[in-house]
Amino acid sequence: MIMQKADSSVHPHQSPRSKSFTDAKTTMTVLVVDNSTLFHEMLTSIFLNIDMTPVFFDTAAQGLETLITEQFDCICLSMHIEDGDGISLTKTIRTLNNHKYTPIFLLTSDESIDVYQRALANGVTEVFSKQNVVQLINFIQRFTLQQQPMSGHVLYVEDTLSQQQMVTKLFTDKGLTVDAYVSAEEAWHSYIHNDYDLVVTDIILKGNMTGMALTNRIRRLGGEKGDVPILAITAFDDVARRIELFYLGISDYVIKPILEEELLARVRHLIKGNQFYVESLRQKQRAEAADIAKSEFIAHMNHELRTPMNAIIGFSSLIMNDSANNLSDDQKENMDEITQASKHLLELINDITNISKIEAGIVDINIKDEFLNNIVETSVSRLMPLADKYHIEIQDFYIPESLQVKVDPLRLHQVLINLLSNAIKYNKKNGSIHILCKPLDNGFVRLGVKDTGDGISEAEQENLFKPFNRLGHGSEVEGTGLGLVISKRFMKLMNGRLDLKSRKGHGSTFWLEIPTA
Repeated sequence: MIMQKADSSVHPHQSPRSKSFTDAKTTMTVLVVDNSTLFHEMLTSIFLNIDMTPVFFDTAAQGLETLITEQFDCICLSMHIEDGDGISLTKTIRTLNNHKYTPIFLLTSDESIDVYQRALANGVTEVFSKQNVVQLINFIQRFTLQQQPMSGHVLYVEDTLSQQQMVTKLFTDKGLTVDAYVSAEEAWHSYIHNDYDLVVTDIILKGNMTGMALTNRIRRLGGEKGDVPILAITAFDDVARRIELFYLGISDYVIKPILEEELLARVRHLIKGNQFYVESLRQKQRAEAADIAKSEFIAHMNHELRTPMNAIIGFSSLIMNDSANNLSDDQKENMDEITQASKHLLELINDITNISKIEAGIVDINIKDEFLNNIVETSVSRLMPLADKYHIEIQDFYIPESLQVKVDPLRLHQVLINLLSNAIKYNKKNGSIHILCKPLDNGFVRLGVKDTGDGISEAEQENLFKPFNRLGHGSEVEGTGLGLVISKRFMKLMNGRLDLKSRKGHGSTFWLEIPTA
């Protein structure tokens, strides 16, 4: 079980450096071979902004001489160099043990497919246009992020001590905290009592428990504990084994002998993914808790908000109706404005309270068997004055008197009031409203409220059930923009549905699917 060091006796990140590079490496270093002074100055300015130190050479010979003894984090070569070309230099660099896997970027003005293919075939990592150096910088900037130290807690299981020590050092040098064990039994005990960002385990282990068994145990746990990513290490690279490992629940795997660069890349990817996943869950939980707290606060403020508004409405009515006050026409008009504004504000308070109670899960739903005809007739009777005010005709309707539904009658009444009032207010002048009823075969009855208004476009329908959406209507149409949202949620709480069918210029039909008794 030997860990491969980039196929060389000298690992890229362990080769000796000259004094100028080894005294203090605070930034990543990039070797650049190009003989343009202007290009040197431009790259120097750009690299400094992304915390990279460029080292420039004019000729291939100078760059190659330095690369033999020095290690760089990446290499940038111009296609045309005084004593050669970037592709040929790349081919030579790839023969150096300490630069077999160092990223090499070729800068060229020739963007032909032939140059691109030859470059990749000879070891170039990627080709960039000299006319668009920004793309190179963006690429290198992302590359540097992949080379930065990592943070995280790793559980590592390996029964070969030399391999364990080498991988542990590799991880700790990158900033990771590692708990290493030679047996899966010890690792399992540690896993239960600690939190980890990643589990790395050999598949074949000494003892009674294999790495596969450890994986199986972890995946049987609930919540975040069972979701921690697992990186398997195996000496068997065949399709059946890979499929078996993924079925067991591993997140990724590496094949022995281990290549350090591959191992670190997979570890970084898995840890970052898990940390992002865990943080997303935390943020979601915090947002949900804050949302519930907000909803509970608003719901419990119902009494405090309603009491002063009712007092304003009551005293306004007393002043208007008391003949002893001898109010002028202007004063009566002002008092009427106060009363109407107060009623509108009270309606808004009621709607916000309702939706907050629903979101907080504290709304009362009392479902029982009720005759649908009675609820609809009561709702229509209440809305007749509003229909007369807008000159809208509510046509005669037929609902079987024996038809019973399983609903909360109060909530269904609220829903119908909302749908009917919308059908009145958003109807055309001298329009009409049709109430439709049709029993369905699936144990529901469909009740529709159809108007003769302008209809709703598909774009408007997408936002129709969002809070405070008024479909572009301002103060000319009374309402809070919460009625449909509340109605839809009430229907869901009563195991029913609310939706619509509408086309611009052809009116709208809002329909309910209500469970029959």
